[in-house]
Amino acid sequence: MEAETNYLGVWFVYLIAGCAFYAVLHRFTQFERARWWAYAIRALYLALTLTPWYANSQGETFAPALMVMTLDLITVGGEAAVRAFAPLAASLCGSLVVATVIYLIQKKRLNNNNIG
Repeated sequence: MEAETNYLGVWFVYLIAGCAFYAVLHRFTQFERARWWAYAIRALYLALTLTPWYANSQGETFAPALMVMTLDLITVGGEAAVRAFAPLAASLCGSLVVATVIYLIQKKRLNNNNIG
């Protein structure tokens, strides 16, 4: 029971810290002209920090995929790091697609407001 409480507590602290860093990142990426880049940077940050993956190959607990990949690369080797890289890469690609869609919707909305 104590391990489960610690696990949830660590995730809670990680998510709070991630929100704080996102707030700072959001403040520094308020570009006037390069709006797509702002959306892309924010989406990539969220994908990097929030994509979960199994902490080990036999376990049921999750950890951030970036951390799992990095620690597997350091401790086990490059072959083991691939298991966390695949979902992380898919998440990064998906986040860029979502950022592009949001950018296009916002751009269309701004153009419609300027016309009318």
